[in-house]
Amino acid sequence: MRFALTVIAASTILVACGGGGGGSAGTPPAPSTATQATITPANYVAVAQEALSSNSFLLEATSLVVGAQVSDSSTLIRFGQSQLSKTPGRIANASVQAVGATQTFTEQCAGGGTLTVVENDLNGNQQADAGDSVALTANNCSFDGQVLNGQLSVTLISAAGNFESGYPYTLSGTLSFNNLTAQSSTTRVAANGSMTMNIDARSDVDQSLALAIDSFAISRTYAGVTSSQTLTKYDTSLKVSPAGSGANWTSSFRGTLASSVIDSKAVSIDTPVAFVRSSSQTYPASGQATILGAAGSKVRVTATSATDVTIDLDADGNGTYETTVTKRWNEIL
Repeated sequence: MRFALTVIAASTILVACGGGGGGSAGTPPAPSTATQATITPANYVAVAQEALSSNSFLLEATSLVVGAQVSDSSTLIRFGQSQLSKTPGRIANASVQAVGATQTFTEQCAGGGTLTVVENDLNGNQQADAGDSVALTANNCSFDGQVLNGQLSVTLISAAGNFESGYPYTLSGTLSFNNLTAQSSTTRVAANGSMTMNIDARSDVDQSLALAIDSFAISRTYAGVTSSQTLTKYDTSLKVSPAGSGANWTSSFRGTLASSVIDSKAVSIDTPVAFVRSSSQTYPASGQATILGAAGSKVRVTATSATDVTIDLDADGNGTYETTVTKRWNEIL
């Protein structure tokens, strides 16, 4: 199984996103007072769910949960990751062009539709170098059972190793989404913004992945109702490491989330203790996230087992969690 290139939509080494793997340094900067959400007994469980879901659609079900159905929201991230993985090969196989020249062609998408591809091998050497780029326009392009339209651009930062034929390899690039949409029979998802994606893979069970996001917005329309999330200065990372006959999955995330679920207000998120799930478990058995809102209001989400999670609320910001509820993981994710 080529985990990094086929199962999830995220990428590399923890230092690449300036935080990551198991305990960030301090609390992320809080949103401005005017845009901060107030966390209350009425909404704190929903706030916790939003914070966790914002990370799970980026890292797909492999980071916090295994065996779940692929979400509509993650389709566009997975498409971006798949195009990043194809970019070095596209550059290498392009016909020789004058330095700075681009070439345009159309690809058929499996299942129907097309991709219009504009390649730019900056120095014309047919090698994947920093700054080489590909701009793609999806035209009713079928991907993972959904129909894509809109634009995506991929700019390489680095590429080395056997990323097409086997391990080890490293791959890094910037993905820019311009109203890229995915339409299923029930749901429409649209993405705008950019992120840096990195992959460092040594084997199926020895990989480090991370995303660094300056600003990324995703909206989802289902049954005529639209919801949205915007991530700002958001880092997320996933490390897969051997453990006995299986593997451990360690996931961390940190940044600012604004969501329509909380009246388009924002909260800051951190993981002082990384979430850890073994390959024999469906959900993490350990880990903790904290979510900070207006006036010091705060939620703490703690994995107490591979089946249960505890959500605590400090509504008045006095440092004491006065409200607690325990939920099954499958009620939250």
